[in-house]
Amino acid sequence: MNVLLVYPHKKDIYHRIGFVLPPMGLAYVAAALRRAGHDVRILDFNVSAEKADFGKYDVVGISMDTHRFKSGLAVAKEAKAAGAVVMAGGAHVTFMDEEALKSGSVDYVVRGEGEQTAVDLLGALSGGDPAQVKGISFLRDGNLIRTPQRGFIEDLDGLLPARDLLKLHLYRSLEMGKRKITPVVTSRGCPYTCSFCASSEVSGKKWRPRSPEKVVDEVEAVVRDYGFNGIAFLDDNFSLSPQRVFAICEGILKRGLDIYWWCCSRADMLLRNEPMVKKMSEAGCKYVFVGFESGDQKTLDKYKKGTEGKAAKEVVELLRAYGISVHGSFIIGAVEETEEMVMNTIGYAKDINPQAVQFSLLTPYPGTRLYEEVKDRIATDDWDLYDCMHPVLKCEHLSRKDLARLLRKAYMSVYLSPKKLMAGLLSGLRGRGVRLGSIAKIIRGLG
Repeated sequence: MNVLLVYPHKKDIYHRIGFVLPPMGLAYVAAALRRAGHDVRILDFNVSAEKADFGKYDVVGISMDTHRFKSGLAVAKEAKAAGAVVMAGGAHVTFMDEEALKSGSVDYVVRGEGEQTAVDLLGALSGGDPAQVKGISFLRDGNLIRTPQRGFIEDLDGLLPARDLLKLHLYRSLEMGKRKITPVVTSRGCPYTCSFCASSEVSGKKWRPRSPEKVVDEVEAVVRDYGFNGIAFLDDNFSLSPQRVFAICEGILKRGLDIYWWCCSRADMLLRNEPMVKKMSEAGCKYVFVGFESGDQKTLDKYKKGTEGKAAKEVVELLRAYGISVHGSFIIGAVEETEEMVMNTIGYAKDINPQAVQFSLLTPYPGTRLYEEVKDRIATDDWDLYDCMHPVLKCEHLSRKDLARLLRKAYMSVYLSPKKLMAGLLSGLRGRGVRLGSIAKIIRGLG
C-alpha cells in the first residue's frame, strides 16, 4: 500500500523558544510499515508548507496528541474527502477514540504503541477483518468496536526510526554550544505515576530499556550518516538505571563521539548517584530537564511525584558543579492553590535558580489520573487550549484570568530579574540555554 504519515501543525511553547524536533513516533511506525513492504512517506506540517495530494495514498495515518487533535481532524477531513483510509494514533485518540471516530473523518484509531498494530491493520485492509487486529478502535454499523489491548513491545533493540524519511535539515533546536541536535529514544515506559502525566498509561509502567550497545550504535550512526553533533535523549527518565547510563557514557567515550547531549531525569535519582552525574558530564551531557513542579510538599504528594521539594536546590548545585545546566519545570494552578501559594512557587523557582525555568499551568490531559479527578472542574474541551499555557481548569480560589495573569507574572518575575537578565545575556553569547528573545516570545503568547 501507498501510505502517508502526517504530523499536524500546531505551535506550542517549544516552538516559541526555537525547539522543534522531528516526530519520532511516526518515524518508528514508518520503519515498521516499510519492513512489511509498504511504500511510506512522512509529512510534518510543522516544518513544511507543502500541499498534500492525499488522493495519491491508500492510507493516511495522522499523529494526534491533545493539542494537535483539532488540526489533526482537519487533515483527516481532507484525506477522507480525497478517498484515503484514515487511521489516527497518539496519546489523545488512545483515550478519546470515540470522539475521533464519531467526527466522521477517522476510520481507525491505533491505540498505544503503533508499530505492529499499524502493520497488522494494513494487512487486514488488504483482505482480512480489522476486528481481528489487536489495539484498534473503529465503528461498525454505527457501533464502537474496541479490539483487545495489544501488549507492549518488549525488545526495543530491534526498532530503529526511518530517519531517511524525515527532512532533518528543516528542524530547529535550542542552541547547545551551537550543536545540531536530533532526538534518540533509548527506552519506553515509566514506573512513576505522576497524576498529570499519561506516559505510564500510554507506554506502560514497566520500564523497557534498549541495550547500551544499541543506543551507542544509533548515536554513532546519527553522527556519521546525518552530521549531527548534539543528541536529545527523549526518554521520560533517561537515568532510571545508573549502570546503564554508565555503559552508554563509556560507549560514547570509547568510540570518541564528540557530542553534546541532554536528557530528562529526576532530582532524587541524580542526588543518589553523583558518580553517574560525573560520568554523564565526561561523556558530553550539557543539559538536564528536571520536573521540580512545586516547593509545597503536600502539592507534590497530591501529584504523586514521589520526591521531596528540598532536593531541588541540591540537585541544581550538583549538576552545576559538573558543568551541566538545568531546565527546571514548575506547575501552577492546582485546584486548591491560592495566589500566595503560586507566588511561593515562583519564589521557590527563583531560589533554586536553574539555568532555565519553565512554568506550566496544571492541565488535565485525557488518560491521566488528574483528568478523572477533576472532570467536574474542566472549563473547556477546546483541545487547542491544552498546551499548559492556557487555563482550562476552574480552581477553588483563582479564576482563569487569575491563572493567565499569574503565569505571565511567573515568567516575567524570573526572567526579568537582574540576575537572570545577565545570565540570559551571557548564555546567549555562549550559544547555550534559552535566549532572552525566546522568553519574550513565550510571554507574548501566554494566556
